[in-house]
Amino acid sequence: MTGFFRSGNHYRTLWEAKRNPDFQLERPENLTKMLDPTERFNFSFENTAGEKISLSDERYQDKVKIVQILGTWCPNCRDETDFLVDYLQRNPNPNLEVIALAFERHKDPSKAMDAIRRYKEKYEMDYEILLAAATDSKSEASEILPMLNKIISFPTMIFLDQDNQVKRIHTGFNGPATSEYQNFKSDFESFVQELLEAPIE
Repeated sequence: MTGFFRSGNHYRTLWEAKRNPDFQLERPENLTKMLDPTERFNFSFENTAGEKISLSDERYQDKVKIVQILGTWCPNCRDETDFLVDYLQRNPNPNLEVIALAFERHKDPSKAMDAIRRYKEKYEMDYEILLAAATDSKSEASEILPMLNKIISFPTMIFLDQDNQVKRIHTGFNGPATSEYQNFKSDFESFVQELLEAPIE
């Protein structure tokens, strides 16, 4: 079987499939990993105000963090953003921070920054969104975050403990139109609570 996968107005790629009765999908948590599990996750990118933001900033110290890797052009990322904004509104907690890293199709950084500024306003994001790069290439995104083995999907969600140690990486998003949404939502909420209740080492 062959076909085309389309995303948005521009992206199109050819796919080919052959039936394999023994095939099983990998769990979303088993796809993207830290190359060195003992390494702390960090980065430094600009926000919509032109300020350099890093996980070592005081705002993020001793807090559980969720890093959302997205593109404003990505429909599934929009569903995930809606989910995270709603979760934070329903579960305000001073010990939890979310921060988004945007990989944008605009090659002009100023246009890319304009896109994430509009996105932040549209989705009423109370958390930072940073311009990681003016590219939507997953291979280039992997080079920009070299502590990861690979990025194979926008979105990808990275869960960090209070010491910036990666505890889970979830590839993709099981949105509200999928049969897995309720399971994802329940697992997400219980896992975040588990991280929040864990003692700081």
